Amino acid sequence: MSKILIADDERAICDAFSRLFEMEGHEALIASNGKEALQVIREQHPDAVFMDVRMPGMDGIETLAQIRDEIGGLPVVIMTAYGAMETAMEAVRLDAFDYLGKPVELTRVRQLLHQMLEQSATEPPTSEAETEQPEPETEPRLVGQSAPMQELFKLMGLLTTNNMTVLITGESGVGKELVARGIHRHSRQSEAPFVAINCAAIPENLLESELFGHEKGAFTSAETRRIGRFESAAEGTLFLDEIGELPLPLQGKLLRVLQERSFERIGSSTPIPLRARLITATNRNLAQEVTDKCFREDLLHRLNLVTLQVPPLRNRQEDIGLLAHHFLKQVAGELNKPLSDFEPGVIERLRAHSWPGNVRELEHVIKRSALLARGNKLTNHDLALENEPPKITTQEAGSTSDDTFRQLSETLRYALRQLVAEKTEGSFHTLISFAEGELIDEALRLCDDNQVSAAKLLGLHRTTLRNKIPSRDN
Repeated sequence: MSKILIADDERAICDAFSRLFEMEGHEALIASNGKEALQVIREQHPDAVFMDVRMPGMDGIETLAQIRDEIGGLPVVIMTAYGAMETAMEAVRLDAFDYLGKPVELTRVRQLLHQMLEQSATEPPTSEAETEQPEPETEPRLVGQSAPMQELFKLMGLLTTNNMTVLITGESGVGKELVARGIHRHSRQSEAPFVAINCAAIPENLLESELFGHEKGAFTSAETRRIGRFESAAEGTLFLDEIGELPLPLQGKLLRVLQERSFERIGSSTPIPLRARLITATNRNLAQEVTDKCFREDLLHRLNLVTLQVPPLRNRQEDIGLLAHHFLKQVAGELNKPLSDFEPGVIERLRAHSWPGNVRELEHVIKRSALLARGNKLTNHDLALENEPPKITTQEAGSTSDDTFRQLSETLRYALRQLVAEKTEGSFHTLISFAEGELIDEALRLCDDNQVSAAKLLGLHRTTLRNKIPSRDN
């Protein structure tokens, strides 16, 4: 029989876990805060710990750091109902066994318990561990409590302990640079520079000098020596955004830098050691770019040693409310407005939106809407959504066919934008085929499935109509 500690200030959570562990044949120990948890660990020597982050007094992360100081190998699972990137990354960096978002699934708890006890049986505790406190928040940060984001945070945490090259992929606006900055901020290079460059924003003829620097007189306009981004990153992190836009000649030079771990300023033959960690990002499919001969396959293999896929906002619906409140709090401070919440229905409207511009679009929507707000809540009237699905109304007396076509036009435009956002190939033919099928089905319904009448209603020859519905009986 093993001893399992549950540290949580919610009694219901402790009771549920206790019943589960006792059913598994183990002894359950309970603590309601970090101080109590440490006392139980020192006196009772549990074999595994499940601990909440938010507890009175010493929180879960502080307690985990103290546990690592005293008993480095004790398996600890951190639990939280708040999806903060920093918490997940700090938990992973402090060697938490796992990080779970609430509400937790008891099946997953049972599975983790078995794994933790297996580890305890094979790996005796140690008393050495490094602990570092998270830095104060000074930059925009990633927010998310959805399963895809929690997995991303854990992977980011693992990458803070090494210097591996990382490729971050995802659609525009998902927060790829925030991922790169998060890895840097919590890594051993955090005190060194974080240097970012957008490869798509600099003209091709200037990009090489921007990256590697140049010597005075290297070319006509080189009046002084210039230190490039690789050199200015020193022992920190160099972030190359939109790496898919890098011209082929520069791809070859970047490959050589990564292979030799050194570079030269333009106009110099003196090698300069590459000391910075390289993180790149793209919204392109680089594998397809390789097939299309637009990107070097050997460079891709060098860049994607570790690949992080940042999910689009439409695939993390449960994060939309969390993000909206985060941005509202942020912009309320910027505008010096007493905005603190949303009126009923606003979050539902936000969740119903497709967000082709992802998190960046949501942030802009909240900022625009907050600017219009007058009270202490952001209302449906304030909400300024772009490309929102049009509201189709029934035709009222006095309305004209122009109104109907105007509504139809708005609907078709919205549908096309959705298809484009989802990168659907052949969007035009997809829409035409769907619209045609709907028109034919409705005409047949109105004409009691009489094809002659339906063809006349649609202005088609009967043979044409029959050819368009080959699956129907003639």
